[in-house]
Amino acid sequence: MRKWGKSKYLKAITAMALTASAVVVAPIASEASSFKDVQRTHPFYDEIKNLNDRGIINGFQDGTFKPEQNITRGQVAKIITGVLGLDTSNVSNPNFKDIPTNHVYFGAIAALKEKGIINGYEDGTFRQDEFIQRNHVAKIVANAFNLKASNTNSLPFTDVRADYKEAIAALYENNVTTGKTATLFDGSSNVTRGQLAAFITRSEAVSNPTTQPSQSVTFKVEKYTANEIAINGKTYLFGDSVKSIFTTKNKTALTGAKITATIENGIITKVNNVVLNKAGSAEMGVVFNTNATLDSITINADGVTVKNVSVTGNVIITSNVKKKMEFDGATITGDLIIADAIDGQSTLVLKIKNSHTEKVQIKRHNMSIVTDTVIPEIIIATSVAAINIDGSATKVTIESTTKLKMTGNVKFERLLLPTAVELELNAVGLVKYLTVLNADARITIGSGLLINDLSIPAGSTVTKIMTNYTSVASQIKAIIGGSSPSTGVPNTGGGNVAPDPVIPPEKVSEFNVKNAEELKQALNKAKAGDLIRLTASVTTDVTLTDLVMIDLNGQTLNGNVTLTAPTASGRYSLMPSGSTGTIAGNLIIDAPNVNISLDGLTVEGNTIIE
Repeated sequence: MRKWGKSKYLKAITAMALTASAVVVAPIASEASSFKDVQRTHPFYDEIKNLNDRGIINGFQDGTFKPEQNITRGQVAKIITGVLGLDTSNVSNPNFKDIPTNHVYFGAIAALKEKGIINGYEDGTFRQDEFIQRNHVAKIVANAFNLKASNTNSLPFTDVRADYKEAIAALYENNVTTGKTATLFDGSSNVTRGQLAAFITRSEAVSNPTTQPSQSVTFKVEKYTANEIAINGKTYLFGDSVKSIFTTKNKTALTGAKITATIENGIITKVNNVVLNKAGSAEMGVVFNTNATLDSITINADGVTVKNVSVTGNVIITSNVKKKMEFDGATITGDLIIADAIDGQSTLVLKIKNSHTEKVQIKRHNMSIVTDTVIPEIIIATSVAAINIDGSATKVTIESTTKLKMTGNVKFERLLLPTAVELELNAVGLVKYLTVLNADARITIGSGLLINDLSIPAGSTVTKIMTNYTSVASQIKAIIGGSSPSTGVPNTGGGNVAPDPVIPPEKVSEFNVKNAEELKQALNKAKAGDLIRLTASVTTDVTLTDLVMIDLNGQTLNGNVTLTAPTASGRYSLMPSGSTGTIAGNLIIDAPNVNISLDGLTVEGNTIIE
């Protein structure tokens, strides 16, 4: 019974010319070759080692392979049958005049002839000892690996014979060869042992590709072309998803950049992380423009503009960004983190243009943010003493515990003060809800700022919280919570004061969620007073920090729920009236000044009040 199969050991496709001077992509580092004349730097190193490791080809007794030595027709027949795994014993005699049945290559030649892979000459000979030409190898390889061309008229070569055109086109279209030159295939020249190894491994990859395990590589960008980049002596091709990164226009921005990428079968399929280290000059900035999706990006140089990129994780602006930085058309799903600066550093101006970012964490003292789109959340760290914001934000939290001067032209949906900050709010514009959660906080506001609702802690007064209240009272529409500034007793409504709810009376947003990921996204977006409703049972742990209302809607939350609002006060319902549901884990409450209603809620674990 005859065997007929293809080898399962395959290499990545390369699109390089099959010549002695060709540079061959060799993406996966391999062990040293056993041949002393085939070093790791040899253009066909990986191809030769591939076939040698599998026992398809052997070297000479002196330990060499002689990759530049021409190969004969008989040797080619033996190698091809070995690669294809053909049965060379149970074969029919092809009746070549010069190949008797006892010839060393009889079985291989007969097996290939039987499969229609080779033919002899018109005089009935095979001429096994003659050096094989490129034309003949093209036809044999195309037949052996069933390579086809969709358009035989697309060849750039001007020297192709009609009887070899289809085979050569198949090799060219499948990136097995690009010819001797851009316009010549040179079909009558001989093929070397090294070149044949390249022909075979490339054809194997086209005929029966396998997936090599993906690998991660971190490298410093030096040089690259439109199609490939050399990394640690190896050359890798660019997949379609990363080609917009490695463009000619991005070469300046990528100078010295540190990149972590994913490689599959010799192709860079994804760029995960990018650190940009090239600074722009005072006259000309540096632009990094790509429509690719990255896991993260770090800007580590001044004067950089990042355009059109999508980032699923965090973006970090380091202390090396000293004066200016811009995002244009960018989408940031994670956090935008502005790192602390070196003492005495000049004001950093960050422009966010036509871009989206979920959360901006500001750790930089004395900086300015200019945005033409609404930022969902801004957190100002304790180290910040001065900041300018020109633009809109849904939620701004000030974590400073000392003095902070804020300027700019703002439109904030909600401004939260959870700490004992001393805030000089000299911005102009509008703050819809200014919520003071710490009775030791102190605020002064400028004459150009309007506040719809000012919420202050129970037991405090507006005059104590807002040091210049008398002169700016007309800029505040309503005061919520606290005590009457004149009597010191709790507010009961009337005039410009209202009773003491924790949540300002505003139109809430509602989020319907059916799984853990949607619940996580809703918690990131929801603000105090918003409603998250389960439409199916969900398995996850939940932490509520903004007194967001959860409607279990008759469903079960399989996990622990932690409610942590140690500085908030007033009344709060964990479940809306009339709703039911079950928390299968523990309910942990850290809100000592909040009166919490648990009506309709079943807790199967422990209810812990801290």
